[in-house]
Amino acid sequence: YMRILIIATGYPRWPGDFTNIYLHRFAKALIKIGVKVFILTPHAPNLKEFDIMDSVFIYRFKYIIPTKLQSLAYFPGIPEKLKTLKGKLQLPFFLIFMAVYLVYLSHKLRIDVINAHWAMPCGLIAVLTRVFHRKPIVITLYGAELFPLLKSNTILSKLAKFLLKYTINSAEKVVGISDKTCEIAKIISKREDIQILPDGIDTEFFNPKVPEEIRARILGDEKGKILICSSGRMVERKGFRYLIEALPYILKKCPNVVLALGGDGPERKRLETLARKLGIEEKVKFLGFIPDEDFPKFLKACDVFILPSIVDSKGDTEGSATILLEAMACETPVVGTNVGGIPYAIKDGVGGFLVPQKNPKAIADAVLKLIENPQLMRKLGKEGRRYVEKKFSINKIARIYKEIFKKVSRISD
Repeated sequence: YMRILIIATGYPRWPGDFTNIYLHRFAKALIKIGVKVFILTPHAPNLKEFDIMDSVFIYRFKYIIPTKLQSLAYFPGIPEKLKTLKGKLQLPFFLIFMAVYLVYLSHKLRIDVINAHWAMPCGLIAVLTRVFHRKPIVITLYGAELFPLLKSNTILSKLAKFLLKYTINSAEKVVGISDKTCEIAKIISKREDIQILPDGIDTEFFNPKVPEEIRARILGDEKGKILICSSGRMVERKGFRYLIEALPYILKKCPNVVLALGGDGPERKRLETLARKLGIEEKVKFLGFIPDEDFPKFLKACDVFILPSIVDSKGDTEGSATILLEAMACETPVVGTNVGGIPYAIKDGVGGFLVPQKNPKAIADAVLKLIENPQLMRKLGKEGRRYVEKKFSINKIARIYKEIFKKVSRISD
């Protein structure tokens, strides 16, 4: 068996946890094709240091004693936590212990390849410690560590660009989850062989035959309602504000529409206030976090799924459109904005529509075009499923990764 160590700043903490769940699906897909997968990820209060989940071996590094004081990793995310003094104070310990555990595990577990998810900090730590672990490194780029740096010219952003360039050029192989992510990585690093390799979609887990009982939970017994949905971390770049602002336009023509929003985050209170201000609070359901096992049911329950992402005030945007592809795998038609990696994942008119960012009217028009034409919705739903199976199946993506791992480690079958 080839032995791969995936290093990431977050990983599901228990079965059904939403944290970086795509990584767990990826790990399981690798195991299915004969790769032994180990994970290095941060510890958090009340978690085991070592765990096995679906045959994935998980090692969690502690970085503060007593462990109940650890708070840098996990929801609402390290970038948010670093805005606090407590987060800033924990960061050096976090990086040091990640490095120590990485070197220790790479020897103890006889690792063949280190796969760092995100260039910063995981990729940087992997390349800085190479002198000790001497393992080939594959870095997976997501975009959020790149996009804000493109237009920023502060001393901190110049340092970050220097470190990114060094990290990207020091790895044996670098892949990015969308064309936009790869394009910006090439601009920053001047490295030309960065390969597009999207997040894979588990088309068995996300499928059109899942039950829709969640629909009744959201809508109650009312018949004839149309359910439009979105979900994600409630932060500025997700653009939920523009979706809520689109709802009055939709309700003018289709008063039986209900908007359901899954997820949570620092913007949630503002979004609830906005719905009240627009007088549509009865039409907007805030569902909180949806457990992983219920997520395909949620996506299938939607009549239309929308990802209204934007380029935020810091220049950050969506690295990919994984959630749109998951909805398409459930034969749900989608609407996405034309930013970041979204246009790489979905094509306008294939499974749904692309609209300009920060444009509530454009979102409303696309949604109305769908809900006023059930035949078109069914057609796009079926097309979307075929498109995801062909281009984004997780089994196909895992096989490409395995070939990359073999190549950089010079392991033959």
